[in-house]
Amino acid sequence: MISEMLRKENIQILDHIDDWREAVHISMKPLEDKGYVEPRYAEEIIRNTEEIGPYYILTEDIALIHGRPEQGVLKKQLAVTLVNKPVRFSQDSYPVRILIALAATDANSHIDVMQVLASIFIDEKKIQNMANSKSVEEIYTFLLKEEQERRQILC
Repeated sequence: MISEMLRKENIQILDHIDDWREAVHISMKPLEDKGYVEPRYAEEIIRNTEEIGPYYILTEDIALIHGRPEQGVLKKQLAVTLVNKPVRFSQDSYPVRILIALAATDANSHIDVMQVLASIFIDEKKIQNMANSKSVEEIYTFLLKEEQERRQILC
C-alpha cells in the first residue's frame, strides 16, 4: 500500500527542473539518499530512456519513473516530485509536473500501489488536484486518502 511505500520525506516540490535527465536524477534522489536504490539506478533509467524513449510517461502531467529491479533497486519505495513548471522528456511527449519515482524489488509486490495510482491517473480532476498541491503534507494526505478510498471500494 502507499502508506507502506511512501514516506513523507520522499516528497518534494520544486519550481522547475532544467531537463529530463535532471528530472530522473532529482526524482530518484530521495530514494538514493535513503538507501532504497543504488546510485546507478537513475543512470540505468536514463540509458533505458535514450534507447526506447520515455516509456514511463503515462498521461499529461504524470511520469512513473522506474527501471527494472536488477538495475539497482535495494528495497521497494516511492518518491514524489511535484514541479511547478512542466518538464518535457522528448519533443513529442506530454509535459510532466508529477514525477513518481518507483523502486520495485520484483514484478508483483507493488501491484496494490499501482492500483491506487491508476485510479488517480485516469481521473483528470485528481491529476489536477495533485498537480496543484502547495505542500508536501497536501500531497501526502491526498495519496493516503486515495488509498483509503480504494480500500473501501474493494471491501
